[in-house]
Amino acid sequence: MGVGSVVVLANPSAGHGKAGRRIGRIDGVLRSAGIVHEIRISESAEDLERLARAAAEDGAEVVAAFGGDGTVNLVANGLLGTGATMAVLPGGTADDFAAALGVKSIEGAARAIVDANVVPLDVVRVRTGAVTRHFVNIAGCGFDSEVAEAANAMRVKLGATGTYVAALLKTLPRFVPARFRIELDDEVVEGPHMLVIVGNAISYGGGMKVTPDASVVDGRLDVCLLSAMSTGSFVRAFPRVFRGTHVTHPKVRMARAGVVRVEADRRVMVYADGERVGPAPAVFEILPATLPTIVGPNAKAVR
Repeated sequence: MGVGSVVVLANPSAGHGKAGRRIGRIDGVLRSAGIVHEIRISESAEDLERLARAAAEDGAEVVAAFGGDGTVNLVANGLLGTGATMAVLPGGTADDFAAALGVKSIEGAARAIVDANVVPLDVVRVRTGAVTRHFVNIAGCGFDSEVAEAANAMRVKLGATGTYVAALLKTLPRFVPARFRIELDDEVVEGPHMLVIVGNAISYGGGMKVTPDASVVDGRLDVCLLSAMSTGSFVRAFPRVFRGTHVTHPKVRMARAGVVRVEADRRVMVYADGERVGPAPAVFEILPATLPTIVGPNAKAVR
C-alpha cells in the first residue's frame, strides 16, 4: 500500500447512530484491503478534534474521519498544521463532502487509501467575533442557518434531505430576509437577501448542489447569493438546487472570491459544514492547498 500508519477516528453518533453500528464493518473492510490501522472512538465533538490532533502528533501518517460532514469538519480542524493526511470514510446522514472526494462507500474509501492519491485541498477560515473556525465543504447564513437551527431541534429525523425539507417548511412561513452587506474581494453587494452561501465544495444536505461548479483545489470561494423573494416563488424554485440549475434563476447571483465579508442588519447565525460557528459579521478566507487529503479516482470537486 502507498500509505503508512492509519488511525481511524469514529464518531459513533454520526448518521443518528449509523456510524456506531458500522465500526465492526469498517475494521473488516480495512483489514481485507491490507490496511494496517487503529480505530479510536470519540466521546464528543471536542474529543474528536482533540483525538485528530493527538493522532497526528503521535505520528499517524493518515487520519481517517469515519462519520458525516460534521465529523470531517472536526477532524480537519484538528489536523490543520500537523502535516498528517486526512482520509474520509462515509458514515453520516448526508456524506456530501465524501461524495465530492469520490469516496461514496466504505469500500471505495478503502481503495482510495490503498491507492494513496493525496491532494492538498483548500480550506476556508471563517471568523465571527472572537471565534475562528475552518471548514472544508459549505457554510451559510440567513435562511439556510435558520433551517439548520430548526433541523437540529427536530426530535424525529427523516434522513438528510427529508429533515432539511421538513425544517425548511417549518422555517419559511415566519422567515424575514435580512438586509446584507456582502464584500466579494473589492466588490460590495447590498440589499435584502434570503441567504448567503460560501462554498468550497459542491453540495450539502444530501445532494443540494448549491455551488455546483466549486472546486476544492482552485484557490477560490464559490458564493451563492439569493435575493429576497416571495414564499411561493421560493417553494417553486427550491427543487432546482438538487440539479444545480438554480444558478440561472433571476434572484440568484453566483460569484467567486478569495475573501468574503458578510454583515447583516439583524442577528444572523453562520453554520459551516453543519456546525454552528457564531453570528455575523463574518469573514471567510480561502487557504489554498492547506490540507493533504486522500481522494478517489472520480472526485467531482478536485478539478
